[in-house]
Amino acid sequence: MRERMLISQLRTKDPSALRKLIDYYQCYVVSIIRNIGRGALNENDTEELAADVFLAVWQTADKIQEGKLQPYIAAIARNKAKSRLRSFKESVPLEDTIVIEAADLQEEVEHTLLAEALRDAIDSLPKQDGEVLIRYYYYYQQVLEIAQEMGLSSSAVKVRLHRSRNKLKQLLIERGYTYETESI
Repeated sequence: MRERMLISQLRTKDPSALRKLIDYYQCYVVSIIRNIGRGALNENDTEELAADVFLAVWQTADKIQEGKLQPYIAAIARNKAKSRLRSFKESVPLEDTIVIEAADLQEEVEHTLLAEALRDAIDSLPKQDGEVLIRYYYYYQQVLEIAQEMGLSSSAVKVRLHRSRNKLKQLLIERGYTYETESI
């Protein structure tokens, strides 16, 4: 399947492009949703979320960058699955929402800054190490799945994850980020 042509067809709202997209990426999207759901989402939720993902891609096709279709789909799937999981949490009493909103804003800013620093640190890693980290933590793929798709052994993936995590930790500490743990 030629991605450029598919994106072009999606932008012109060609229904056959949506069918091609679903045929090609259905298993991928369902896999991401199931990995994030980890049993909290039933089969109906998973199917509904997958349909929502493809609808969102269809509606926002003009935002897809060439060569970035798969990550774009993965980001939508991940966000929709996480959003569904958040909806399962208990609601907050009305009087607590103002305090929570201020805390949420500060947390969101801190999260954005950390995400940028993390992206920069991952980009400074060797390409294959960065890809392993992204597949494991961003796409929620299992070690065996990463190994098969990248043509590595499972132990090689584990070693790359271990070394990359240590290198990321070192890079983030050098940039002023620290990891706090509670002492018991």
